[in-house]
Amino acid sequence: IEALVEGLDDAPDAGRVVMRLQHYTPYTQGASAFMVTGSKVVNNTLWVRIQLPKRPNGSQGWVSEDSIELRKTNTWIRVSISSRRVQVLRTGKVLKSFAAAVGTGGTPTPKGLFAIHDPVPTSGQLGPYIFVLTAHSNVLKTFAGGNGVVGIHGWPSSNVLGKAVSHGCVRLSRAGARALARFAKAGTPVEIVA
Repeated sequence: IEALVEGLDDAPDAGRVVMRLQHYTPYTQGASAFMVTGSKVVNNTLWVRIQLPKRPNGSQGWVSEDSIELRKTNTWIRVSISSRRVQVLRTGKVLKSFAAAVGTGGTPTPKGLFAIHDPVPTSGQLGPYIFVLTAHSNVLKTFAGGNGVVGIHGWPSSNVLGKAVSHGCVRLSRAGARALARFAKAGTPVEIVA
């Protein structure tokens, strides 16, 4: 898949920067799914605007409809930084709600509309799942050998829940991360609000 990278309101055209998108997710090697943020018809071709898993947060690109398979979802995840909760919503109704830990004042959890980029099952400290987001830290350019990507993940100790203690990621209990896995598929929208 190739995406034409450009501004939000510009129509796609051949004079823009082209970015090659992976057909698979970086960690689990599952099928890539991107959140659609808009569409336009140009010269009788439907172009779909998607959110890209890269800096700066909110980067978007255009792909032609004939190079992708469109799928509708009515499920999304909302992270509230102030209430330190993660909610799963379907058609506006809260299905699940989990206590969470969020970023500190110095390493805040970024606000905005993102998506699950890669749901990674793991038996490590951050298990049983790390839900890698399309979001990146606004203050950390690198972290733990990576590029400062933000995720939602499990945490071994529940005493952090309800606090602002992370480097920007959203921490859940192990049971919460396991329950969230049922809903957090690649491409699932994630809204992070104050």
